[in-house]
Parts: sequence; structure tokens; C-alpha cells
Amino acid sequence: MMVRSLRVARLAPAVILLACNDAASPLIVLDKPDKVLGRTFQQVSNVIELRDGRIVLAELKDRTFLYVDFTSGDATPVGVHADTIRENDPAPGKHKLPGYVILFAADTVGLVDFAAERTSQWDEQGQFIRLIGGGKVGGTNQALAWDWGGHSYKEDLRTVLGGLEPGAELGFDSLAVMRITDGDSVADTVARLKLPEWGRGQFGETVKIVSTIFSGRDVFGVLPDGSLWAARANDNRVDWRSPTGEWTRGEKRSFAIIQVTQEERDAFLEKLRVQMMQMGAPAGIELKYPFADTKPPFSSAVASPVGEVWLQRSRAFADSLPVWDVIGRDGKAIRTVQLPRGASVGGFGQEGRVYLILRDSEGRQTVARYVVK
Repeated sequence: MMVRSLRVARLAPAVILLACNDAASPLIVLDKPDKVLGRTFQQVSNVIELRDGRIVLAELKDRTFLYVDFTSGDATPVGVHADTIRENDPAPGKHKLPGYVILFAADTVGLVDFAAERTSQWDEQGQFIRLIGGGKVGGTNQALAWDWGGHSYKEDLRTVLGGLEPGAELGFDSLAVMRITDGDSVADTVARLKLPEWGRGQFGETVKIVSTIFSGRDVFGVLPDGSLWAARANDNRVDWRSPTGEWTRGEKRSFAIIQVTQEERDAFLEKLRVQMMQMGAPAGIELKYPFADTKPPFSSAVASPVGEVWLQRSRAFADSLPVWDVIGRDGKAIRTVQLPRGASVGGFGQEGRVYLILRDSEGRQTVARYVVK
């Protein structure tokens, strides 16, 4: 595989938007849904919207791929589950672990199969179209970002996971974002992302190099026209790369400094200990993890089809009200959106529609549609 390096954000940007004093953006509280889906799920992947208003999602726990009618609440399973899919077996119309859904075009849906490590395309009626080539360029991790010109975008994890000699220290502070043309074996490097700081973690008697918990990292995404955005954790800004390769640097935005408390560190380690015990680790296993002293400005990021980037603010341990800052393509804040307690953003539709994943007291999930005007 060949990787070409195009202009990336680390180079001098073509356009610079100078930082300015933060202006208060209007606050929108999403407390009245337009519609709540009349059924529950165990673990929703994400949500995309079809032209007729139906939504598409993957249910990770029961391993189903669903087209859902928001009016009736009916969920139609798409494709056929297979416990085993051999490597190089096309197995058309089958999936092993539906993990993520993508809108490839107005009438084409993509399904990322985490277990089979492949991506397939389906039409609006739920009929299988084809498998997409190039999924293993730069590693077997499947791309979760596509433009509508046939290019996929993914992080080159090989620079982090491979190439070290035994006992060598991990020293990478960034990784590349690759752009791959469907069916091609050539990848272009189009951006670089900051990684979290590294530290030493102890698991019983084993010491490993691990990411520092709550250390900020950059996040990226792609719009249908090929525009790429990169949310920068160091100074809370959003940079844009145009389809022709020019970078625009967003303005730096102030943010609240949130301390990582001992209570939150203990809760994280206890949750990790329980997970490891479920996988066979001994009950009293000693765990040590590196933690950052303070949290980054945002904990996750996602973009709507019209190019509004939503950044979820980091929040204090006891605070369960999610707040998102919405940033435009000029790098400036548009609005602030407060979600219901415990809710997360599942995806976006047309005309300002936002799909939230809501959780009840027993951990069950449902999908609610809101309209941001």
C-alpha cells in the first residue's frame, strides 16, 4: 500500500481566522421532543435518516441491522445474521456484528460490520447492493467517515499499534487521517490529529503503555462534499479542510477548567475492574492507570449534514446534563444545546432534525426526534 502526504493541518494554513473574545451563543434546551419512538433497544450504534423519514440503526447487543418507521414504531430487520463469515467470503446480504451505519448518498445506506471487518451498501428498501473495497487499506479498522464522492477517511492506527520493537517506548503524539478511494490501494494523508498523552498502566503484574485517562485528543469528520473538519483539543477550536485541500483555522474558544477528582478516578478503576472480572480476571486484580489532572474542553464531537460541528463539553463527575457547543463552518460558535439528563446525540436528519438516544432508569434505550430551529 502506498500513502501520499497531502497538505495537512500541521502545515501553514491557507486562511487563518484570528482568535477573538468569546461571544455568548444562544442556549437551546431540548426538552420537548417532536416524536419518541415507541420501542426500546439495548445498545443503539448511531442513527441516520432516510428520505421518507424512516431511520436506520444497528443494535449492537442483539446484533441486528434495522430500518425503523418513526410513525408506527415498526422495526424491520435487514439482512441475515451469520455467526461465521469466512475471510474473502462475499456472503452477500449477511452480517456478523452490525456496528455502525453510514449515509453514502441520499438513497444508499452503509453498514459497518465490526466482527467481519467489512462495509456493505444497501438501498432504501433494505436490499443488499455490494461490499465496498479498500476496507483494509492502512489496517483492518473500517472507515466510519465517507464523502459522497467515493472516498473513505480513517485514522492510520498502524502508526500507534505496530512497528515497535519489544521493550521500545511508545512516543507518538499524533496520527494521520487517510483518504482512500473506493477500491483503491493508495491512501492520501489529509490531516493529523493530536493523541492523548501516554503513561504506564498496571494490570496485575503486567505494566503497559496506555493512554492517559481524560487527556484530550483531536476528533475529525467529513461532509458529503468532501470537506473535512478537525476539532482540536488543545485550544477548543474547529479547523476545516476544503475539498480542494485548503485549511481554515478556527478561532480558539475559552472553556471551563474541570478538575479530575479522586472519586472519579476510583469510579473509573472500579468499572474497569468489573469488566476485567467478567472476562476472567481475578477478583482482586491490582489496577493502576494514569489520569490527567484536568479534563479537555470536549469529550466527543459529531457533525450534521449541513456542516455544524457539535462538541460535547466535558463536565464534572456529578453532572449528568449534557451540553453541546455547535460550531459553524467559519469556526465560530452558533449556539449551545442542552440535552435531557443522560441523553446522547445519535444522529441528524434534514430541516434541523436531531435524533437523541435516551436512557431509562433500567438502562434501556429509545430514540427521540427533536427539531432545532
